[in-house]
Amino acid sequence: MQRAHLAGALVPVHRGVFMAKDEWEGLDDAGRHLARARAVAPSLAIDTAFSHITAAVSHGWPVVGPLPVRVHVTDEARTATAHRSGLVRHAGPLPALDAIRLDGVPVTAPLPTALALIATTPVHVAAVAVDISVRNGSLRLEDVAAALPSSPARGSARGRLVISALDRLHESVGESFAAIRLVELGAAEVVPQHEFVLADGSTCRLDFWIPELGVVVEFDGRQKYVDPAMTGGADQTDVLWREKLREHRLRSRPDVRAVVRVTWWHLIDLDRFRALFRAHGIRF
Repeated sequence: MQRAHLAGALVPVHRGVFMAKDEWEGLDDAGRHLARARAVAPSLAIDTAFSHITAAVSHGWPVVGPLPVRVHVTDEARTATAHRSGLVRHAGPLPALDAIRLDGVPVTAPLPTALALIATTPVHVAAVAVDISVRNGSLRLEDVAAALPSSPARGSARGRLVISALDRLHESVGESFAAIRLVELGAAEVVPQHEFVLADGSTCRLDFWIPELGVVVEFDGRQKYVDPAMTGGADQTDVLWREKLREHRLRSRPDVRAVVRVTWWHLIDLDRFRALFRAHGIRF
């Protein structure tokens, strides 16, 4: 193994644990994090469960930004959180556990996983991850809200921010990301999947409608233009032209002040997102 590592054929995943280089390079960020979790599994105590960001990845939740190198667990025997090479051990007690196991190690259930993310990660990371579980029905929004700490307890304000951005009507990770960014900017009422009836009698469904400002917000992901399920098999040029005509009809409505198209590039940085709206003359 040492010779293979020195020759570049093996990649170290954890102390004393290696993977074939081609297998490692074929994994995405989530796959690599789960590989690290499997690597530490044999060394974990009985009363330990994968939790926090590692549990979120185990549930298949999307995580904005790079995943941590360290694997996160909750250890019932610990009274204080300990950071070690490749591992973060959070103090117990163990919360409710899910039916799934990762290499024999329990994983925290969706609700305690959501609460842990809200408490320990930036609000946009928590909201994007938790929103998908609300969308697919594995978590009820009211249950998450009821479990949050009450004001003025620590974490109550960030919890309210996250909760206000969650909605079962969001249709993509990009929409989940845009929703929490709009909350962070201070948008008062944001209506997802709002439908307008246009002058020709056709309906137009919007990603977001902010009635107080008369602003339409559309998440412009690449899938919209290349995914056959979304394009109906139409040529990319036709899709662009159709989208241009749709926007023209929207702008012709007297109650629409602006149509703001948002990409992932805008969402990554909150100041960049704010600047996009300012370029349209909109200040929250």
